[in-house]
Amino acid sequence: MLIGVRKRFVFVANTKAASTSIEHALAGQAEIMRGDNPARKHIPLSRIGSEYWFLFGRPEFPIDSFFRFGVMREPLSWIDSWFRYRRGNPVEAPLPPDMSFEEFWRARDWNIQRADGTRYLQSSLFTRPNGAPMADVIVPYERMADYLPEILDHLGVTDALPHKNISTVRETTAPVPDALLTEMRAFYAADYALYDRLDQINAVGMEKLRARSAGNHGVAP
Repeated sequence: MLIGVRKRFVFVANTKAASTSIEHALAGQAEIMRGDNPARKHIPLSRIGSEYWFLFGRPEFPIDSFFRFGVMREPLSWIDSWFRYRRGNPVEAPLPPDMSFEEFWRARDWNIQRADGTRYLQSSLFTRPNGAPMADVIVPYERMADYLPEILDHLGVTDALPHKNISTVRETTAPVPDALLTEMRAFYAADYALYDRLDQINAVGMEKLRARSAGNHGVAP
């Protein structure tokens, strides 16, 4: 998670969605960086607003004046990426090398369901409890090239995006049964409800960013 006070942006760090690479690129433009561990780094926008109220509660820095953005993956691609990452990378909780994707899904560990029974959803990072979006732009991971160069340019970053923290297991997971796909899509219904609206949300958010940059509204050069 990054907050650029001078540049007026908040970057919400989703998991397995190029967050490490984007944070590396934006670090020079951020005054507040939170990434000591995954629990601190990957926090919802709603919590960012409340935990940093000392900033956003000041009349000259309302959170609505900040450009709030992050990256979201297609839900099934996202959980597949987690599966491949934990099978092939040196992580604290590696998966058995012979574990199938369906076995991983049935285990319902922390990548899928938290200890309190709530679902681990990408949408919770970007929305209010009622599902209303809080972010201005939620970049589809599969279309980062369509959004990130312009966003980074507006925020004063001209270098190419580095590739960080990628999965070493690159091959696509073997096809899963249709019944399991149906179950997974139902499980991620809230994520799909948001993901299917990204073009509409982002069209408004990108215009906000362009207008702000054109008028230098609240943004230091």
